[in-house]
Amino acid sequence: MKDRIYKSVVLVSFLILLLVQLRLTYNTYMLRDREYSIKDKTLINDEYGRSISDDKLYPGGGKIIDTILSRNMSRLKAAYYANKNEFKALSQKVSDTLLLNLKANSSMDSIFKSIVKRNGLDANLQYLLTFESIELTFTKKMGNVFIFKQKSNNETLLPAVNPFGVIIDGTLGSPNSQNRVTNLSVSGTLVYDYRITFNLFVDAPGRPLKVAMEMLPTFLLVALCIVIIVGINYYTYINWMRQKKEAEVKSDFLNSIKHEFNTPITTILVASKSLDEEEVLNDRSRVKALVHIVERQAMRLHSHINQMLEISEINNNINLEETDLNYMVLTIVNDFSIKVEEPHSLTFDPYHHEILLVIDPFVFTTMLQNMLDNSFKHNQSTVKKTSIFITENDNDYVLHIADNGKGIEESSKPKLFDKFFRADREKTVSGLGLGLYYVKQCLDLHGWNIEVNSHLGSGTEFMVHIPKNPVNTNEHVN
Repeated sequence: MKDRIYKSVVLVSFLILLLVQLRLTYNTYMLRDREYSIKDKTLINDEYGRSISDDKLYPGGGKIIDTILSRNMSRLKAAYYANKNEFKALSQKVSDTLLLNLKANSSMDSIFKSIVKRNGLDANLQYLLTFESIELTFTKKMGNVFIFKQKSNNETLLPAVNPFGVIIDGTLGSPNSQNRVTNLSVSGTLVYDYRITFNLFVDAPGRPLKVAMEMLPTFLLVALCIVIIVGINYYTYINWMRQKKEAEVKSDFLNSIKHEFNTPITTILVASKSLDEEEVLNDRSRVKALVHIVERQAMRLHSHINQMLEISEINNNINLEETDLNYMVLTIVNDFSIKVEEPHSLTFDPYHHEILLVIDPFVFTTMLQNMLDNSFKHNQSTVKKTSIFITENDNDYVLHIADNGKGIEESSKPKLFDKFFRADREKTVSGLGLGLYYVKQCLDLHGWNIEVNSHLGSGTEFMVHIPKNPVNTNEHVN
C-alpha cells in the first residue's frame, strides 16, 4: 500500500512539474514568436502607410472602389428598403465585382518589393493583402450596413483567409495576428458614406522554425532538467526500495537469530535447572539424558555461530590445492550419508576418469555440505532422494546436485543466493538463510558459476560450472 502511495505521489508530482515546464516553454515560444522582427514590422507599416497616404489598399485602389460603389449605392439603398433578399443578391454581386477588379489591378507586388529594397530588408519576406469588409451608411439613424464581411462570393471563387477576409494579392501562406503589419479601416464619402477594412501581413518563410531554432538552447535545458528530475526520482525510489529491502532482511535475520538461538539456549537452561534437582541427580540415566540434550543444543549453537563466522572470514582463509574432483565429492558424500536414514538416499555417480582441479578442500567441502543440507532440509517428500553426478562440456565440467523436492518458485530464483534470504514457504524450516549465500561466496572465490533448474513440483537441480582452464585465483591464496 505504501509503495503504491509513494509511486502515485512521485508520478503526480512529475506530471505537474512536466506540465509547468511545458507551459512555461510554450509561453516563452509564443512571446518570442510575437516579438520576432518587430522592428521590421513597424518599418513596413510606416512605409506602407506612406505609399497609400491618399489611397486605399494600393495606389489606384481608391479609384476602383469609388467607381464601383458610386454607380451602385442608390440601387443598394432601394433594395435594402424594398426586399432583403434582393439586397443580399445585389450586395454579393457588387462586392464580387469590386474584389475582382481590386485583385486584377493590384500593384501591391511592386510596392512591397520597393519597400524591401529601399530599406534593405530580407529579400525572402512574403506578404499577403486581404480585404476584410465593406460598410455603407445610408442614414445616420440606421447606422452601418455590411454588403461584404470576411468571406468571398462562391461565384467568383476568390480565396478567403478567415477571419482576415479575401486575398487581393501576395503569396504568404500563413497569416495570423503575429505577422499582421497593418489593419486599416478607411472611410470615404460618395452618394453615401462608406467604410472598408483591409489587412497587410508580412513574414519570412519558416518563421516558426527559426523561432524554434533560436529557442533550441531553452528546449535542451528543459529536456535536460526533465531527465535530471526523472533520474533523481528514480535514484531516490531505488534507494528507498533498497533500504526497505535491507530493513526487511535485517528484521528477518533478527527474527531468525531470536528463534534459532533462543530454542537451544532455553533448552540448555531448562536442562541445567533439572540437573540441579536432587531427584534427578540421584538418577544417573536421567542425568546422562540431560547431559546429551545440553551437548546437542550446544553443538547446534556452535554450528550457527560457525556459519556466521565462515561468512565473515571466507575471503581471508583460502588455500588452493590440486585435488581430484571425484575423490573430493566421494569423500563428502560418504561422510554425509551417515546422517541420511532409510528410506531416504544420497547417491554419487563418479566421472569415468580423474578430474584434477585447483581448489580449497575446506571451502569446497563446506560448500557442498551446505547444498546437501538444503537438499534434504527443504525436501518435504516422503522419500527424499538426492543424486550427484558430473558431466563434461567443451570448456568446463558440470557438477550436478539434484533432488526430488517441491522445487523453487520463479520469483525466488533471483534472490536465492542473497544473504539471509529465505523463501516464504520455508519459514517453518530452521536456518539463518546463510547456506546458499555461503555457496555463492565459495563459487566466486574459485571463479565458478552456478545454474539453477527448478520448477514447482519437479524438484531442483543445481549445476556448478567448473572451467577446465581456471581463472587466476592467486590473490586469494595465503
